[in-house]
Amino acid sequence: MLARAAPEFRGRHPAHHGRRGTGFAPLLALALLCGSAPATADSLKPWAADRLPPLALDRLDGAPVALDALRGRPVVVHFFATWCAPCIEEMASLNAFAATPGAPVILAVNVGEVDARVRNFFSNRPVTFPILLDRDRATMKAWKVEGLPTSFVLDRELKPALKTEEPLDWASPAVVAALATLSQAEPPIQPTRDKGETPR
Repeated sequence: MLARAAPEFRGRHPAHHGRRGTGFAPLLALALLCGSAPATADSLKPWAADRLPPLALDRLDGAPVALDALRGRPVVVHFFATWCAPCIEEMASLNAFAATPGAPVILAVNVGEVDARVRNFFSNRPVTFPILLDRDRATMKAWKVEGLPTSFVLDRELKPALKTEEPLDWASPAVVAALATLSQAEPPIQPTRDKGETPR
């Protein structure tokens, strides 16, 4: 499991009070949270939240993306950073999963990095889904992300459904089955007939 206590999320640590404004403490905190190479998880856990956090961010290359416009299909919201080794490994798995028929909408949210760094990273590792820019980490905080990578899954009505705080094997049978269940359309409602009505 990724480390938890860090200045970014628990308040400024006294050891970093002299570095205010340098950006060092937030980056160090996230680096500690990312860790080196934790084991890859093969399942998602239920996620319950009172309300869905907001998400409306600039896209790295393209028009801004708002979560509210994606109702009708399950959505994966994946938080990552380019300096996070487990994030890099998971990004390849996530991109392969995105190519499978019926895959959910995938939104990859980069946390706290400058646009040029993110663009350079994906110029060598292109993906098929939108890369969103959480430049000030406000979205990360709203979603209560405590470590990287973290992924959330919303159902077709954009209600909280599943979550993982570990790098995930997106080809895992358990993951594929869980997401396939969320992707299934509701059965059509059959019209009722009066008892005396004959079929046409």
